[in-house]
Amino acid sequence: MNSFKTRLIFLAVAMGSLAGCSVKITQDSFFPRSGIAAPAGELIAPDGYTMSQAFLEVGDLGVVNTVFLDNPQSNTTIIYHGGNGSFVSRQTRTAAALADATQADLIFYDYPGRGGTTVAATVVSSISVGGPMIAALKAKGWIGNGATFNYGLSFGGSQAAAMARNGGFAGLIIEGSAADFAAIGRDFVPGIARPFVKVGVSPDLYAFDYLGFTKAAGSPVLLISGEKDSVIRPKRMREFANALKAGGVTTTFVSVPGGHGAALAGSPGREALAAFVKAHSS
Repeated sequence: MNSFKTRLIFLAVAMGSLAGCSVKITQDSFFPRSGIAAPAGELIAPDGYTMSQAFLEVGDLGVVNTVFLDNPQSNTTIIYHGGNGSFVSRQTRTAAALADATQADLIFYDYPGRGGTTVAATVVSSISVGGPMIAALKAKGWIGNGATFNYGLSFGGSQAAAMARNGGFAGLIIEGSAADFAAIGRDFVPGIARPFVKVGVSPDLYAFDYLGFTKAAGSPVLLISGEKDSVIRPKRMREFANALKAGGVTTTFVSVPGGHGAALAGSPGREALAAFVKAHSS
């Protein structure tokens, strides 16, 4: 089960047994846990791609374990930001799906405490790492030769937005993710307990302005929502889309079959991604 969903379900059960309480969503309930051993297996490049790996220095924040999958026939690049259960070593299927849909060069990286990444697992580091990581990717020649897109799944949507806010991206793709942390938390409170439970957001998490970062990116946005997503409900993604449109952001909302994180498993999600990348790569 997705670790973010697991923690929210635990929170909901606790709140359901403590009617009348006030509970805050904090950094610990939002960010991936660090120090978890990588699962068995390794990332395998899609057919026709070559793979390079590096520990990118990101200023004084540390290093980020990063993998570049190069399609010699493409100058378009997608930087993929996985959910909070993400490991580079587990991305073979995702890489194959992204390659099938777009034929773009692909970049994957590990979150703090995973795969050798030493960046601190804090809101401040999460907000700050995007700029120096972009610079490091350009120095390696892994981006900068064509259109570059950020693709974020679940927790990764916020990370994609934080990086994209630095500007220069052709588009931002967000799957199964939304900016209203409090509303997402309330969705996991048992219905009978909702009138008695107040869900708040810790001030340190409010420093992560997901909606503001997405607006600041200055690029078109594709939101992909699973029709049966019980982690980030379609309603929350539609609200996200409406908030972006109200802020003047060119936003496309697509609903696809399946649950959380399943968009790339079927043709509707891949076709939506392919159309978006093609439309904004010129």
